[in-house]
Amino acid sequence: MKEIMPELIGNRALAERLGGEILAEKMPHAYIICGERGSGRHTIARLIAASLACENKNKDGLPLPCGTCESCRKILSGICPDVNIVGIPEDRATIGVETVRDLRFDVLSAPNDLDVKVYIIEDADKMTEPAQNAFLLTLEEPPQYVVFLLLCENIKAMLETVKSRAPILRTEPLTADQTENFLLKNDDMARLKRSSPDEFYEIVMASFGKLGRALELTDEKARAKVLAERLHVRRFVNAACSHTKGEELLEILQKFPTSRTECTDRLSLILLALRDLAILKRSDEAQLCFYHDRSEALELSDHITLTSLFDLIAACERASDAISRNANIKLTLTNLTLR
Repeated sequence: MKEIMPELIGNRALAERLGGEILAEKMPHAYIICGERGSGRHTIARLIAASLACENKNKDGLPLPCGTCESCRKILSGICPDVNIVGIPEDRATIGVETVRDLRFDVLSAPNDLDVKVYIIEDADKMTEPAQNAFLLTLEEPPQYVVFLLLCENIKAMLETVKSRAPILRTEPLTADQTENFLLKNDDMARLKRSSPDEFYEIVMASFGKLGRALELTDEKARAKVLAERLHVRRFVNAACSHTKGEELLEILQKFPTSRTECTDRLSLILLALRDLAILKRSDEAQLCFYHDRSEALELSDHITLTSLFDLIAACERASDAISRNANIKLTLTNLTLR
């Protein structure tokens, strides 16, 4: 049986589906690939392009894509003239009609090296409504050799008329084991696991199943910042669950970042940790999103009632919402402590 996209970590069901369609020559002319940043959208798009052009795709005993033929090598190294990346112009926040007009003109020219011409449209959900409408005619009736791969995070921002013309593929987060195996390919991370396993597994959890995020955290400086952030979150949750005096909790809150975005990000992490504790009230075997040490989370969960956890979660959600809507950060966090 042919091995499909072996380079892809996770998303196996998606890879098998794509491989089957490509080998049967039943792949549609466009896909919307939806997922968070770092979830493998670009990797999947490149592997689709390589699989379509692979000179050995019908040969037994070789994976799809083979990775060794000239077409695969060019595409996977990013130097193939027939794989085009379309994104937001440097001086803009969205993809406008002008970009789409250039695209519509470019698709009329035949491929240079391959039998196909692939367009990877980054941030397709950042296309303005007029741009999406302008793109519709080309999306409906592209030249036979053209394939569009639209990458997006927010599928709701795509017009229904666009979504109806391109099947939606959704990326899935990696499991903790898959993330760990990926990180261990990096020598520094392998050493970190041996010397400080707690820190290593903190990084596994901080990756949230996203390959791009895991890759970022192989950098020592980025890793140190994330570990410090998670330590602050655990201190807050420990204090809240252990009925710490208000003065001590307030001292912890005073060390929150002053940036509005960073503050709401920290509250989001706190909410993840609190939800771990809440779900452990229902099942000791529940899959956790923040804690890597299940025994630590179980012990904390035993120190607080489910009702109190729900109250604390609601208070943190209100605080996060207020800060995101421009409320005074210091006052909001003080009120959170009082609650």
